[in-house]
Amino acid sequence: MPILSIEFTVSREVDPRRLDRVWQVLSDVEAMPRYWRGHREVEIVSRDGNAYLVKIKFAFSGPNNRGIARIEIHNADRLVLINYLEGPIRGYVRNYINGNLLISQWSIRISPLFLIIKPWIRKHFMNGAGNALVRILNEET
Repeated sequence: MPILSIEFTVSREVDPRRLDRVWQVLSDVEAMPRYWRGHREVEIVSRDGNAYLVKIKFAFSGPNNRGIARIEIHNADRLVLINYLEGPIRGYVRNYINGNLLISQWSIRISPLFLIIKPWIRKHFMNGAGNALVRILNEET
């Protein structure tokens, strides 16, 4: 794995009776900051079918806290694919439902500025992804 890469997968079990609700919450691009607390703001710049171009303001402060991503919603596969194109992280996050599991799979690269704290970032992102999945699972109708 390249030195700037971070890869991990976290998952949580879904009550089979709530699969449709969980997908509804997971696939709501505008509501991302409610569940993914690392995203302070998500602004939809454009939409082409089920693909969105978004501007993101990340939760940490500083001049390097903004990015651009392409988000694809694949309803048939119950998959939200986030491709971080510009900003402090780049790469893919796949959030999806498989059977009775809600899964978040990360394959990203961090900015060289953050290399010294990479182990902390990996742990922080893993914990944050796990917490986001719990928030999604617990969202009421």
